[in-house]
Amino acid sequence: MIGLLALWHSYGGFVTGLGGVAGGWYGRIARTHALERRDRLDAGAQALRLTEMLTARERVLSGRLDALQQHHWMLMDQVQDVYAEAIAVRLIVHDLDAIAGRPLREFRPLPPYPFPVQDDQPDSGEASTSSGDEGNK
Repeated sequence: MIGLLALWHSYGGFVTGLGGVAGGWYGRIARTHALERRDRLDAGAQALRLTEMLTARERVLSGRLDALQQHHWMLMDQVQDVYAEAIAVRLIVHDLDAIAGRPLREFRPLPPYPFPVQDDQPDSGEASTSSGDEGNK
């Protein structure tokens, strides 16, 4: 036992210093790993926040797109009603001209309805046309 105390007394400072160096080195490695893990968790949390923001933005844009689509359909219904009224008025005018013995009036042709489908790509420059203006006099 006395030999152990003498050994500790002679080499204790060296052993303690070595233990301190090893403990410091291990502590630094553990701290580095903890920082890397925290950075990964922060990046994951940031990705989740970004995903939530994008999902909320997509919901808002989808709602706006649905509202615009409904408005478009409403306008197309109104155009269809006006188109039908224009054809009816032309027929009434033709009937009145025939009753009065006048020659039939020539009206400008109505634009094609339903409207021709247009390509969304500006470089093509061509639009599909339908032959919807025959008989619209």
